[in-house]
Amino acid sequence: MLTRILSRAVLEVRVESAVLTKTLTGHYWIRVVPEHYEYWGRFKRKYPHCERLARARSVEEWSLTYRSCPEFHSKEDLLGWLVDTLDLTRGERKLLKILFGYKC
Repeated sequence: MLTRILSRAVLEVRVESAVLTKTLTGHYWIRVVPEHYEYWGRFKRKYPHCERLARARSVEEWSLTYRSCPEFHSKEDLLGWLVDTLDLTRGERKLLKILFGYKC
């Protein structure tokens, strides 16, 4: 489901898989295969409001500058940011909550 949503969000970059990832320091981000850096670069250009929305969700500020995908303190913040940025439907939101391990 996450792969499908991210594929639709940036049609110009092929997405074989998208995986929720947790760093050793406990931050959450999404890895896109095979063109991770290309994908997130185009994502940020297509959705310039994503940085403002990330800041509203307690993003790791340095990750906006030094990482391709923003890193968040919780899965909930990452999910909320993605949902808000892409303006997902209610059904997509529910499916992502299930994917991220939340009960609906």
